[in-house]
Order: sequence, then C-alpha cells, then structure tokens
Amino acid sequence: MPDAPTLLAGRYRLGVELGRGGMGQVWLAHDETLEREVAVKQIDLPEELAEEGDAAVRRTLREARAAARLSHPNVVQVYDVLSIDERTLIVMEYVPSRSLRQVIAEDGPLDAYRVARIGLDLLAALQAAHRAGVQHRDVKPANVLLADDGRVLLTDFGIAALDDDSLTSRSDVLLGSPLYMAPERARFGTSGPPADLWGLGATLYAAVEGHSPFQRTSTMATLAALATEEPDPPQQAGALTPALDGLLRKDPAERIDAEEAERLLREAVAVLENPPVAVPKPRAPVDDDIRSVAPAVPKEKRDYRKLIALAVAVVLIAGLGIYLAARPSASEPSAGNPPAATRTTAAAPTTTAATSEKPSAAVSSSPAAAPSTSSASGRLALPAGFVDYKDKTGFSVYVPTGWTTSKEGTIRYWRDGKGHVLGIDQTDQPRSNPVADWQSQRDARLKGGDFPSYHEVKLASVDYFVKAADWEFTYRKNGTQHINNRGVVTSAHQAYGFWFQTPDADWASYRKDVLQVVFDSFVPKP
Repeated sequence: MPDAPTLLAGRYRLGVELGRGGMGQVWLAHDETLEREVAVKQIDLPEELAEEGDAAVRRTLREARAAARLSHPNVVQVYDVLSIDERTLIVMEYVPSRSLRQVIAEDGPLDAYRVARIGLDLLAALQAAHRAGVQHRDVKPANVLLADDGRVLLTDFGIAALDDDSLTSRSDVLLGSPLYMAPERARFGTSGPPADLWGLGATLYAAVEGHSPFQRTSTMATLAALATEEPDPPQQAGALTPALDGLLRKDPAERIDAEEAERLLREAVAVLENPPVAVPKPRAPVDDDIRSVAPAVPKEKRDYRKLIALAVAVVLIAGLGIYLAARPSASEPSAGNPPAATRTTAAAPTTTAATSEKPSAAVSSSPAAAPSTSSASGRLALPAGFVDYKDKTGFSVYVPTGWTTSKEGTIRYWRDGKGHVLGIDQTDQPRSNPVADWQSQRDARLKGGDFPSYHEVKLASVDYFVKAADWEFTYRKNGTQHINNRGVVTSAHQAYGFWFQTPDADWASYRKDVLQVVFDSFVPKP
C-alpha cells in the first residue's frame, strides 16, 4: 500500500508487511484505540474480475461476515472491515505464525502424527463453520497458520459462501487454488461442506507428502489430472492413509463426512502415538498429562517409614538372628535378583528409634514376596520382582523388573509391552493448587478430544508429600484404558507427575501390586 496513509481510519497504524499472495497483502499494524497488534489485509482481485466494480467491497464484506459468525479457537478472528480510497481492507487477529505452506517449503514434509493432529484442529474449525452456515471454499496450506504458541488456525474466508448470502456471484466459484480444489467445484462450480473436506484432505496430503495430490507442471495439467486421474498413493502417511483416502474420494456422495473423518483421524493419532510394539515409542501417550503441580511447604517424611524402621529395630534388639535380604548398591539398579529369602548380607542395618504407632502394610509385586524389612533411612525394602532405579536427575524409585525404559522429552517411561505404562515427569516450578491444575488440564484435553468415551473416577487431593492430587479416569483407545495421574509437590522448588496406565481389566491388581510400590518407594531429588 505505497500510497496509503500510515494511519488507517484514524486508528490502525501500519507496520511491516507480513505477506503477499494472489488475493492480497497483509501488514502488521497497531490498534491505537485498544493498544494491541492486529493484522490488516487488503483484498486484491484478479484483473479479469476487477471489472465487476464493487466486487472487492462485496468480497471483503463477505469475508468479514463469514469469519465474524465464527468464534472458535481454530479460526482467526476478524475485528473490523474498512473501505479507503477504493481499497477494501480487513482487520484481523494478529497471530505470530508461519503458514503450513511456509513450513512445508522451508522444513519439508511433516511427520504423520503432527499432520493428524493438525487435521483434527482444522476439522474442528470447518465443523464450526458449517454449523454456522459458512463454507470456506479455499482450504489449502497457505490458509493454515501454525502459530508460535502451538495453535492451528484456519484463516482467509475471502471466497467463503454463506448459506443465506444473496451477494454470492458466479465469479466467486472461479477463485481458489486448483491444487486443492474439489473435483465438483472444478467441473461444475458446485460447492458445499464436502468440498471443504476435500480441501482438508488435499492439505493434509500435501503436509505429509510434500506436494498436493494432483500437482503437475501447469494449472491446465493439474485440472486435467483432477478430472481424469486418482491421487498417487501416499508414501509417508502410515496410519493417516485411511483418512486421506476417504477425504479424497472424487464423488462427493462417496466422500466421508466430518464425523467419519474425525473418527479416522483420531484412530491415526492413537496408532501413531502408541505403536503396537514393545519398544520405546516416538511420542508420549499424552503430551502434557503428567505435568507437576503446586508449591511446597515443609513437611516431615511419611510415618510409615519410621514405623517400618521400628519393626526392624525390634527384631534386631530381640536377637532373633535373622539375616536380611541384600539390596542393590546406591550407584546401580539390580536386575533379576532372586527372592530375598535366598540371599543374605554380612551385617544388619542401623536401628532406629521406637514409636508406638502401628506400621502400614507393605505392598509387593507378589503376595508371596512381601518385603521383609526397610532400610535404615526408613525406605520400603526392595520387593522381589522390582529393581531400584536411580535417575540421574536425583530421584529414585522401584520399578518392575523387565520393563523397558525410555526418556521422551522430560518424561521417563517404563513399559512392559502389554499395555502397562509408568511415566514420571518433573518440574522445578511447582504450581499452587494440584486439584485446580488437573481440572484445567482435564478441561483442555477433553475439549481437544484426547480421551474418547471419557469417564472420570475421581479428581481429588491425596495425602502424599507436601501436596498432591490424583486424577483417575478411563477412556476408550484400543479397549478401555484406566489412568491415574498423580501430581505431587515435594519441596518449594520440586514437583513430580506420575502417569500410570493399564487396560481396565488389569487395573485393580496393577494398582495394588505395582503403582503402590512406586508411590511407597519414591524418593525425590534431595
């Protein structure tokens, strides 16, 4: 806008140009009334359509009206529409981001898991638009923003059609990118929600493969391929392939609808997130499920440790001459130790002071292999079938022998290859309210659809270290899964999260025989 004033409508001060495309230019601007950054877009029509006179005004009004109907976290918000010096402009939410087209061009194709997640966000935006009577009609990578804060947003309703919009003209159906245009639009000029779903499928295909499904050397070649050929089978999509195949069916009557697309995308996410193999996986089962919570206040160690130590002292003082089972050294975990009764140590541990309170019951991986004693520090004795894992960050915990371990981001995982998973995360920035933190994460995850058929068992505080809360629930993914998330604060500068997952049928036994041992043996970073 070289000849436009710096200040638009006495309010929006233009800054740097953010982008330029076939349909217009976008600038960063500052809204001096509300003191916020916004994006200002000028709509430019192709020369062959400019002769319509008021087409630019009509198109701008329609874009503003279409987007203004939508209030959705995956749709860029429109704030204002301007007409200045025969130019039409839209004032929109400013989203620091790169378009999906930029990301593909600069970084190459995305992995199938990320594309499936992007697909769910875009599908949610389209479903909201269709419920409001709005068709986007130009879904493509250039109109998908990958925000710096992690959001995925659909933008540019510039050729959107409203169900009740009498201003829609025949020329509008000619606009859009042939690379992502549905066959029915290219051949007959007809549109509708199925055409938007085609655009979604073509966009996701491009994201995972690096090119659109009908990309050719020219527009005419692309349109010819769209009319006469089938898309090349994707090579990188993996579990995403069924969703792409369903979205890219040429006959709109046979194309899958939004509900089926959502189901297939969620299945792809589940498979890609949890590959059905007993090896460390590329992603955690859920990205943020075991975030730690709350600030700390001083608190003594749990009483049961003192009581177990007392039991040891009584036995020693009585002179019963019982040899105690050996435990692994402080520097390395044990693996495959025989039962404690078959091993001895050369010396007994130091005794501790007596107390009159009753000790709590010890829990082991097998009823027949209950731990025989506790250490001098009051820690639960190592049960048979467990190893003492010492993490380089400072915490230690007993975990079942034979479970494979992996580090994924900040989370340390253990898995047995049969659907049982333990994860421990940590942070040095505890939050103030464990229950409120889980409630917030629960609401966000449910809104994102991460836990199909969710059923909450409990979300409540528990007595553990300084502050703690358990979030227990079930959901359906490869059968019914039972989850316990425990967020716990251990000091003013340290908190941990425990993610424990089993098939629902195994929950009762694994909760008692494995998770309780984990909780009772856990020692945080000093």
